Amino acid sequence: MATQALRAAEGCARRLVRSQRALAAQFPLVPATIGALAPELEDGLDAFLKRYEQLVSVIQDELFKAVAILGGEDLRGLARREVSELMERLGALAVAERFRVIVAIRNRIAHVYPDDPGRQSQNLNEAYAAIPDLLAAYEGVRRYLESRLPHP
Repeated sequence: MATQALRAAEGCARRLVRSQRALAAQFPLVPATIGALAPELEDGLDAFLKRYEQLVSVIQDELFKAVAILGGEDLRGLARREVSELMERLGALAVAERFRVIVAIRNRIAHVYPDDPGRQSQNLNEAYAAIPDLLAAYEGVRRYLESRLPHP
């Protein structure tokens, strides 16, 4: 289970980095450009958002579960906030609060605001700016798991 989740997260992270590089020249976005995006750039932004969301989900839903199992912890009945705090206590996350911000950004970008280019550009800019923190969270959880998983 943990090995499969790590592979999935690695793929998500790799693709997110590819989006980050491909879109670097476009950021920061401004409201005036949101309504006039070329179709290729719209597609690139859609891919970026999906990759950001997927990496957050894999970390939150799969990797955190694997960390808990290895640590003999039971996540049942814990709120997301409590789970991230547990991950910090176990040493899998450096700062639980920063991960909660990453999740809040994911929740905001999951909603489309077609009539509000200001909100769209703000959400996209926040997500793009949070990539280093998201990748750092992934790396921390990955290192934690790899150091505790049996090696063949």
